Amino acid sequence: MVEGDLLDLTLPSLLQALMRERSSAVLRLQRGTDEGANQGSVYFSEGALVHALAGEVAGDDAMYELLGWSEGRFRLVRDADQQPRTVTARLAKFIAAAESLQSGGTSTSQGNAGDESSDERILHELLTQLARLEQDKVRLEERELEPGAVPALLLLATVVNSMIAVVTARCTDSDVLPSRVLPRLAEAQPYTQLLGEDMERVSVATAVNVLKTWNTAIDDRKQLFLDLSRALIDVLAFYGNTAGTFFRESREREEWRATFGVFVDGLWTAVGQVDAAE
Repeated sequence: MVEGDLLDLTLPSLLQALMRERSSAVLRLQRGTDEGANQGSVYFSEGALVHALAGEVAGDDAMYELLGWSEGRFRLVRDADQQPRTVTARLAKFIAAAESLQSGGTSTSQGNAGDESSDERILHELLTQLARLEQDKVRLEERELEPGAVPALLLLATVVNSMIAVVTARCTDSDVLPSRVLPRLAEAQPYTQLLGEDMERVSVATAVNVLKTWNTAIDDRKQLFLDLSRALIDVLAFYGNTAGTFFRESREREEWRATFGVFVDGLWTAVGQVDAAE
């Protein structure tokens, strides 16, 4: 059993970690000291979000309510009993909707630059972006793409470019532009040389052409796909780590790095399941 405070580890981070670890568990939540409406539970079965309760509310409505809790206590119990499926949407949709509401609710005309750059706000923005990218990872995991290496590589490029856009929008240092980053990464990962730069984004046009014209052994084509994917994920990791430098305090920085690290590991696992034969 694991216990903690939502001020130290946010609920979206906890839920995303349970999903990526494919946990079967129940996360029990309590806000304040009263019972009833201030208590909730979220159930996972092998990483799938199946059931949620917030007081007497169940299912999707309960998830939206619980994700509005910014403080309280949590207790994680592994190997939860089987529960009825009351949740119909994916976790990424709940988190994105909750973060959108929070952003709308806190967007005022005060124009306080300090508030705009606070660690908490930066973390919310990054986790919202990660929740959107999680949907792309799920598409890769559940093989919702057309079969083959090329569609998977194009999806990876979309994920990478989404993170690049987040970092370059906040950082004015020209050293974070892909035209500067790719040559540096190519020193350690030669296949990065097959990636290009187009309007401050990573291009996989050359890599895709190489894959399309590859006509030797299937195993060799699979390895080429993995090498190209590894190069893209290395680029993603660079920009995710750069985002970690935006924080002034260690708590939000470490939470971002831990959550992003789990996402990258899950993305690499999904890549390994792609059938690169076509």
